[in-house]
Amino acid sequence: MNVVMSYIDYNMADLTDREVFSCTKTEGREIYRFLGRNPDIYGAVIIATCNRTELYLSLRDGAEAEPFRELCRAIGVSYDTYAYMHRTLRQTEAIRHLCMVASGAESQIWGEDQIISQVRDAIRTARELKASDAILNVVFRTGVSAGKKVKTLVDFKTDDDSTALRAVSVLKNYPDVKDVLVIGNGMIGRLVAEILVREGYGATMTLRQYKHGENVIPKGCGKVGYGDRYEKLSECDACISATSSPHFTVTAEGLKGLSRVPKVFVDLAVPRDIDPGVSEIDGVSCFNVDDISREIRSAKKAEQLKQIDSIIEKYIDDFYKWLNFRDNMKKENAG
Repeated sequence: MNVVMSYIDYNMADLTDREVFSCTKTEGREIYRFLGRNPDIYGAVIIATCNRTELYLSLRDGAEAEPFRELCRAIGVSYDTYAYMHRTLRQTEAIRHLCMVASGAESQIWGEDQIISQVRDAIRTARELKASDAILNVVFRTGVSAGKKVKTLVDFKTDDDSTALRAVSVLKNYPDVKDVLVIGNGMIGRLVAEILVREGYGATMTLRQYKHGENVIPKGCGKVGYGDRYEKLSECDACISATSSPHFTVTAEGLKGLSRVPKVFVDLAVPRDIDPGVSEIDGVSCFNVDDISREIRSAKKAEQLKQIDSIIEKYIDDFYKWLNFRDNMKKENAG
């Protein structure tokens, strides 16, 4: 086994720098194609969320590669410009880090729930694109299993343990906000809409198309075509945007012609959905994912980290048992 990973996250890079490495689905495919041309790379998996971008590589035995350098090459940016903001881990430490990420212990919001699904989606996508290999498949299975066990055994007990909840909590500081447009029909967007409805807000969600079975609308939430979002914005008090679009979903220019502009915009996307110029409009408050996620770990969290470490260690041991069995079987078959 020769596993190495590099990552940048909110601790190392601000939102502007993280946007450079945000990796849309299309960009992810191109990165996998680029990496696939290197004969030393047997497998690759990219995790790209609003808080982090991580690249895991499974290499030929004896081969050397720095995933962050490979990522910079793949997306066409200077490694020297961004080298200061990443960290590289190998072998056991790489696996341990993945388990921590999947458990929510590395998230800006302590114990965040969405990250485990994002880790699961990352390996699923890599497998579908034939980018992963047997080693990384089991590494990620280990990470997801450890994350699920942590969620079961560790009582995070946070009042708002997800980005979606934090986004809605921002609106509570604005008593006049009643109607909210949610841009984006992905996992985060749907969760935001569900919370809005539960909290008594009027919620409307944008859809790119109305084909049966392709969009899931939370109960009690209205819908509007994505192309009609500006017209709907003129009827709303706030907007929460959470898409994977490489382009702005709301621009300052697009808001100019509206008779009424929402007073609050919350941007949960990386790269950003909402044009920074929107924050310059009089009477408008804008928040990005870093703004809503800042918090300081408490002494209780330090104790929980010890519990998490203990849980993860068991899963790492199980991984190495599998690896030793696999290697022994190879030797027997070769003999």
